[in-house]
Amino acid sequence: MNYKKYILRQFVTSISTILVLTCQIALSQGPDDAIRILDNQIGFGARALGMGGTYTAVSDDYSAIYWNPAGLAQIRKSEFFLGFSHLYQSNEIDFNGSNTTSSTSATKFNSIGLVFPVPTYQGSLVFALGYQKIKDFEYSNEYDGVSDSGTAWLSFDGVDVNNPDDVYDFWGQDMAKTGLVTDDGSLEQWSLGGAIDVSPNISLGLALNYWTGKSEYLVEFNQFDQFDLFNPPADFSEYQETRYITSKYSSFNAKFGAMMRLGRIIRLGLGMDIPHTFTVSEDYGYDASLYFDNGDVSDFSDDATYEYKVKTPFRFQAGATLKLGTILATGSLAYTDWTQFKFTSSDLREMNKFFQTDYRGTLQVKLGGEIGIPFLASQFRAGLAYDPTPLKGYDFDYDRKYVSLGYGVLLDRIFKIDAAYMIGFWKLNTSDDLNPAGTVEDILIHKLLLNFSYRF
Repeated sequence: MNYKKYILRQFVTSISTILVLTCQIALSQGPDDAIRILDNQIGFGARALGMGGTYTAVSDDYSAIYWNPAGLAQIRKSEFFLGFSHLYQSNEIDFNGSNTTSSTSATKFNSIGLVFPVPTYQGSLVFALGYQKIKDFEYSNEYDGVSDSGTAWLSFDGVDVNNPDDVYDFWGQDMAKTGLVTDDGSLEQWSLGGAIDVSPNISLGLALNYWTGKSEYLVEFNQFDQFDLFNPPADFSEYQETRYITSKYSSFNAKFGAMMRLGRIIRLGLGMDIPHTFTVSEDYGYDASLYFDNGDVSDFSDDATYEYKVKTPFRFQAGATLKLGTILATGSLAYTDWTQFKFTSSDLREMNKFFQTDYRGTLQVKLGGEIGIPFLASQFRAGLAYDPTPLKGYDFDYDRKYVSLGYGVLLDRIFKIDAAYMIGFWKLNTSDDLNPAGTVEDILIHKLLLNFSYRF
């Protein structure tokens, strides 16, 4: 018997089986797939984000439909609202001591909306409808280095490479690894909202939102026997794998808002997002090739479609605004209990325990302000935002921090242009079964927003 060919067949067959298991495990749904739907949601509106997203107690343009629908009651003229955004993300990556950089960018149509007040004898009744992008999935991570880390289910103790009954574990040696991980897409809302004055100083509002979105996640991985550690009978040379996951999201929810005016100086705002269930449809698969020194190649591939449901928790917001002449100062808080996420699909409910063990509730803090220059018909803005990571056990470096600047100008009393520039920075740890050693990333994002509004 030719034992070399026999061992090679055994090796390839076993690796093929393992790769199928690897793909199923790597592409199966987990808590991070649910959390990522709402985590790091920036929102929209150049005036709002120019003040760091501190808009709960301001909300006096179309973007109130997202921040606090009760604020719509302040709008006395019909408004047409149009927005665009540009995102640039840069990433400094440390992979087992080897440093690389990666970046991605996207320019998108961001929002369009219409606000129309209804004439009343007293108070205010206002309706609004429109579309907006509220979250970007854009992400890029490119690493290149050497690691001996392997996946747990590929580690075999006491393997004898000369025994045809054993499988050679080529993941257990120093290997040159390269990887490119990208994500592209956005989460969007189609909204219908309204607000009414229930007393001279109190307004209530409601927004009904249909959520839709798409994420295209891609992994390109290569592993090389750079140091010629693998000799006969295994003769491993190179392994390549490409994975993809295309996720589509849909849901429907309601958001309630309230606003109280204490004279002309102080405004208080409250918001509450009602729990809702996302339906997530995923197309996923992989293509892999295993190369040997003798020129043999083995190819593997698989694909499938899966659908699951995940329920989100309540989200509460509160804000206050102080206005003195042309100076406006505002702040807001938002609380989300991430432990209350739940998979409602029966085959995933066993994963719900990990929301309790791995995640926590977070309090998002935002501060901002605006200074008006009457003779220029302009406003200058600035803001800060602190958004803690929902994961337990991570320090301050892993919390998201944002700094923003903004500018607005009113032309001929009816045409408004608003611009905002936002910088965000934080650390991120990522790993998967292909790269269990993981990477440590320093992420920096730059976001530009431009809004046009016409009141008539």
